Amino acid sequence: MKKDKQETNLIIRKRSSIFKRLERFIFLVMLWAMTTYIIYVNVCFLLNAYSDTLVSDYLFLNLSYYAYARFAMLVLVMVGFMTVFGWLRIKKLEREAKRHEQDKS
Repeated sequence: MKKDKQETNLIIRKRSSIFKRLERFIFLVMLWAMTTYIIYVNVCFLLNAYSDTLVSDYLFLNLSYYAYARFAMLVLVMVGFMTVFGWLRIKKLEREAKRHEQDKS
């Protein structure tokens, strides 16, 4: 008995090179380090844990209340865009999968 060969239409994507993956890894580590640094400085100020180094670090950041408010609004707007875009993308992929299943049968 021969097994029926089912035609597979899998999309096989090319894997990124090791250098590209390493570049992404380094970039993400740098972003996390900067984020952790900013959170550390702000938490220390909230807890009144002042030091000369901390004050100079805070002056280095030179962020005011209005800058934080703008950053917060930017984050909220970006989260909104990402949520809507992701939802629309998932719906589009679901429609394509249903159409593909109908064409297949």
